[in-house]
Amino acid sequence: MERILAVTADDLPYSWNPACPVSWRELALVQFTHVDFQGRLGEGSLVVLAELAPAVLEIMNLALTLRFPIHSAVPIDAFFGDDDASMSANNSSGFNFRPIAGTSELSLHSLGRAVDINPVLNPYQEHDLRWSPPEGVRHLDRSKPVPGMFTPGHPIVAAFEEHGFEWGGSWERPDYHHFQVAP
Repeated sequence: MERILAVTADDLPYSWNPACPVSWRELALVQFTHVDFQGRLGEGSLVVLAELAPAVLEIMNLALTLRFPIHSAVPIDAFFGDDDASMSANNSSGFNFRPIAGTSELSLHSLGRAVDINPVLNPYQEHDLRWSPPEGVRHLDRSKPVPGMFTPGHPIVAAFEEHGFEWGGSWERPDYHHFQVAP
């Protein structure tokens, strides 16, 4: 099941509201097949900016070809828009109207221009230098990659970069699960 679908405001009851800088009409649902951590096929969905949807679908198809495991990928609305709950569940997600953690600045997730994949295996360092999600602390050692983990030069990191995305794992305060493309 690889396809790109339109969304409605009703599909985004917790992640979108009229104050959002993008209209729900500018977003799309990318549906794809992925491999889970037991090697079984599963279905995933990411909400992203419609213009980025073809690139995201291509990258998710690459992940399937490489048998790169994805724990789960359901829109953040399944978690009532709660990014922390989604990350703790190791859920991959895209659009969510919210600020960057620890700031008042809007995240590129608010524009549908960011995707997070396997956040427990690929945690990020918060402004206070704690790691989030807390369950990810055991996966900080990038020298011993495990399935589902991103490292420099990983084929999926390279694919995102080829499509103009920046990988948060290369930042001074790493955000290993985060990929974004600036407007």
